[in-house]
Amino acid sequence: MLLAAACNKTSPAATNNPNQAVLSGTAEIQITASGFNPTDITVKAGTVVKFINMDTVPHWPASNPHPTHTDLPGFDALKGLANDESYSFTFTQVGKWGFHDHLNPIDNRGSITVVK
Repeated sequence: MLLAAACNKTSPAATNNPNQAVLSGTAEIQITASGFNPTDITVKAGTVVKFINMDTVPHWPASNPHPTHTDLPGFDALKGLANDESYSFTFTQVGKWGFHDHLNPIDNRGSITVVK
């Protein structure tokens, strides 16, 4: 009985939204004229998140806060991505990491929750 309970244990981040899958390996976030899609995801530590610009104008994914991008050092594309260009970052640090489009920081935001 104890073994079954231990196997069903989930992290607090994953239980906040039971309908949201915990991704691992590689996850994809598309950037469109409407913003990030999806805006919020949960991934296991070590997951690569790939941001792909599907819009005709540049977008620049980066860690909060704007404009310093210091909440999660290294999570910064360092430039605007052209149409069909991508940027990937491996999330290894457990926590909830907000991000934004550096070129449109007020309207385009999201978060990535990283669990063990």
